[in-house]
Amino acid sequence: FKKNILVVIKDKNYNAPKITNTMELMLQDIQHSNSHIEEKITEINSSISSLDKRLDTAERRIGDAEDLIQNLETNVQQLQEDTFKLLDKTDDLENRSRRCNLRLVGLPEGVEGKDPVAFLEDWLPTFLNLPDMTDKPEIERVHHTFTLKPRDSERPRILLFIMLHFRDKELILQHARNSGPLRYKNKQVHIFPNMSTDLFQKRKSFKEFKCLCKDLEIPFALLYPARLRIDFKGQRLFF
Repeated sequence: FKKNILVVIKDKNYNAPKITNTMELMLQDIQHSNSHIEEKITEINSSISSLDKRLDTAERRIGDAEDLIQNLETNVQQLQEDTFKLLDKTDDLENRSRRCNLRLVGLPEGVEGKDPVAFLEDWLPTFLNLPDMTDKPEIERVHHTFTLKPRDSERPRILLFIMLHFRDKELILQHARNSGPLRYKNKQVHIFPNMSTDLFQKRKSFKEFKCLCKDLEIPFALLYPARLRIDFKGQRLFF
C-alpha cells in the first residue's frame, strides 16, 4: 500500500483527487477485509466455544461410562463367584443324592434276567464273599444306563443300582477294592460309586499319580470327594 502511494506521488502527472479516490477504495477494501476476517474469527471462536462444551459433555459421559463399567465389572465378578458357589452346592447335592448308588461295569448283558434286583441281592454276597453281611443286601432299584442295547461284540451297558442302606453300599465297595481283580464268566467286572460327571473328572485327574504310587509302592487313598492321600516317609500328605 505504501509502495503504491510512493509510486503515485513520484509520478509527475499524478492527479490528487484520483489518488484520494484510490486511497478511499483501498481503505474500503481493507475495512471490508477486516470485517470479513472479524466475522470469521467470531465464527471460529463460536465453534471453539461449542467444541469446548461438546468436549466437556463427552468427558462427563466417558467418566459416567467408566464408573458404570467399573460397577458392572464388580457385579459380574460377584455374580461369577456366586455362580461357582451355587455350582459347587448343586454338585454336592447331586452327589449326596447318589450316596447309596453303585455302578456295576462289565457284567455280561442280560445275565440279570427279568428281575435284576433279586439277581443282585443273591449274587453280590457270594460274588464278593461278604461274611459280614448276615442278611441279603437290600437293593431299592436297578437299571441300565440309558443307551441302546449293545450287540454281542460290543461292551455291555453299565448297571446302576441303589442300595437301601448306606452301610451295605460301603461294605460292598470295601470288599470290591480288597478282592483284587473281579471276574464273572471270564469277564472282568468293576464296582464303582456313582457320582456326578464333574466329580468323576476331578477324581479321574489323579489317575497318573495313582499309577505312579502303585509302581513306587507308596501307600495312597483317594478320599471323597476328590482328595488324594499319600503316606510318604512318615508323613501323611493330602492333595
